[in-house]
Amino acid sequence: MGEIQLWYKEMPEVFEREKRILESRGFLLKQHSNTIEFTGNSSVLKEYPLRIIYPNGYPSFPPTVISEVKDELVLKSHQRILNKVLCCFGFASERWRADFTAKEVLQEAEELIVNFSPLTIDGDSEVYDESVPEPIVNQYNYADGGFLIPTPFGDMSFNELKDTNEGTINYSTKQKRGIITSLDLQGENKIADDGYKGWFKGSTMYRSKIYKVFNPPPLTTTNIKSWLLENDIRINPNRNHFLFFVFEDEWGKKGNKRMAWIALKILQGNASWIQCYLVSEDDTEIRTPHGSLIREKVVTVVGAGSLGSIVSTTLAQEGVQKFYLFDYDTYEPSNAIRHQVRQYWFGLSKVNGVSERIKELSPTAEVEVYNVAVGSSKDQGNYQKVNKALANSDIVVDTTGEHGVSHFLNRFCVKNKIPLVIGSVTNGAWSCEVVKYIPNHSGCWGCWNRSYGYRNPPSSPTGEMQFAPGCDQPTFIGGISSINIAGGLVSHAIIDTLLNVDLDAKHYILWSERDCRGNRNYDVEYLKNPALEDCEVCNENH
Repeated sequence: MGEIQLWYKEMPEVFEREKRILESRGFLLKQHSNTIEFTGNSSVLKEYPLRIIYPNGYPSFPPTVISEVKDELVLKSHQRILNKVLCCFGFASERWRADFTAKEVLQEAEELIVNFSPLTIDGDSEVYDESVPEPIVNQYNYADGGFLIPTPFGDMSFNELKDTNEGTINYSTKQKRGIITSLDLQGENKIADDGYKGWFKGSTMYRSKIYKVFNPPPLTTTNIKSWLLENDIRINPNRNHFLFFVFEDEWGKKGNKRMAWIALKILQGNASWIQCYLVSEDDTEIRTPHGSLIREKVVTVVGAGSLGSIVSTTLAQEGVQKFYLFDYDTYEPSNAIRHQVRQYWFGLSKVNGVSERIKELSPTAEVEVYNVAVGSSKDQGNYQKVNKALANSDIVVDTTGEHGVSHFLNRFCVKNKIPLVIGSVTNGAWSCEVVKYIPNHSGCWGCWNRSYGYRNPPSSPTGEMQFAPGCDQPTFIGGISSINIAGGLVSHAIIDTLLNVDLDAKHYILWSERDCRGNRNYDVEYLKNPALEDCEVCNENH
């Protein structure tokens, strides 16, 4: 293994700058084998010693500021009791910038001390700062492992729970992980969403109490027995079991409440906190702001090969919850080089493998699979299934790279005014083409063929050597890194279409990663695909 590259060795001028600033404020340097630390005192309140520890990821990550004071001097809302870390630069250090220096670090720490020290504020006064640096649940002294609180439980509000509730959990002693599987609520037994059935199958099942508390439990379990008695919670300390506590915690901004869960494990008379992980719509809203807008959309993906698998799984992670998947092919071990399905799936259908992968990523997603060829099936039953699924779709996606399929889908979608996105990789996956048909806003795929079909992609090799499209061809040599870029472009085109973005432009996206000689040369073109007046398909369906 190579030597770890330390930031202060890689950026000596930055290190000298930080050293100069801090030493001018009376701080002393403590240099360890792989850590840079400065120690000193607050210039506004001498009761607060300061340790500034630089991570190896600096300046991408801010220094950690610690003030090892007694518990009664811990800053209100802005310091962790257990490790005495100051919560600088807002929630999860969201306000930190890589161009900040030790000057900004000291300024932030001193402002927190002045504004939130028990020595400077009235214990009953309101804290006017609107930011909440870190939720309380992040400060507990947790044991290893954790519990999953799946939907619908993760989205429950505080008022939905009674003061005392009962539920069922599955817990694996070997993995030290578990999941809540059901909850007795207002006389009704609610169970976890279907996608979570079978999780921790074969593990131990427990009946557990879930208590709603109006103040957070203590951060450690040192005095847990007295706290339980204070809250009128009586347990048998000699019995092995789990208890859950639910309370409201602030997240992100002051006044923004979120349900917090924490589990107490009692084993042979010893108690320890176990972290709970919520599956919540809040996370979808935060990480994919459009997730709720596309949640109810029905997406049909024709083709479950490497490109289709990336597009399908990407859309599931973006928030799409309803899929129809079509492909007649079986999965081979060699597919795993570029595919999202495990090699373990060899010999089975690609659509079932992609469906399972979607549910691994998004357990609540609904996926219907069809192991049939679209556009060429002579079986009347399959033909009707295909047509019914397509007709019920909000958008149809073609990733097959087969013109026969594209012609069929193009005619169907134009006739029924259903948006269509056709994505394909060409020339050894060195380029990708994305064509969008948007009813009343663009031409169809046939229009695109006539307008642009004669053009070779920028990455088309010179001379007679041409790469055939399709993963069945031995010349299809593009790796997963290329397919990932193509899949991202196709996925963005789908999401933009569902969100009504760029409807009158960017109908044709052409990406290439190499020039005609095979040299790296990334390029993206966005072109219109206007409807042609004499297009047979467009005119047939006016």
